[in-house]
Amino acid sequence: MKGTPKAGLQALTDSAYAWLAPQGSWGWSNAGLIADGEESLLVDTLYDLALTDRMLRAMRRAEPRARAIGTLVNTHANGDHCHGNELVADARIIASSASAAEMNELPPEAMAAIMEMAATMGSVGAYFLHCFGQFTFKGITHTPPNCTFDGKLDLMVGDKPVHLIEVGPAHTRGDVLVYSPKDRAVFTGDI
Repeated sequence: MKGTPKAGLQALTDSAYAWLAPQGSWGWSNAGLIADGEESLLVDTLYDLALTDRMLRAMRRAEPRARAIGTLVNTHANGDHCHGNELVADARIIASSASAAEMNELPPEAMAAIMEMAATMGSVGAYFLHCFGQFTFKGITHTPPNCTFDGKLDLMVGDKPVHLIEVGPAHTRGDVLVYSPKDRAVFTGDI
């Protein structure tokens, strides 16, 4: 990929993609897709269901193997990287053990409750509305990882090796990098 990044899905190779929010601010995050053979791995979901659905539809148009995502890796516990997990709930959802524990501390239901009360919370509530008012947290089902690891986990996506490397605590307690050597790509979450 060369030049100024554009928002939306960008091909990194013929089987690796990045979903970009280059003008991002609070809650606007990037994600990725790695595919090979008949398999695909999604790196992160987005902050709400509508955004995640839009991303998944774009990925499925560009990459047929994304129609059945077998593995989802959450790079860390912030909601803008995991609140859309329910849209790929049939996948193996992987995160570091520390991230999985942290995800349970502020589930989407808590964000929905905060946003419902924000108008009555003075300047703090106004700040919440400014930062997060464009997202819909109501109706999201908390979908935590069903597979955790500590340190490093090596996977195969088709014939393509993919390495998950825990580097936290950093931005959060359990940040993970996703490295695909064949694609010469590293997905870093918020690191």
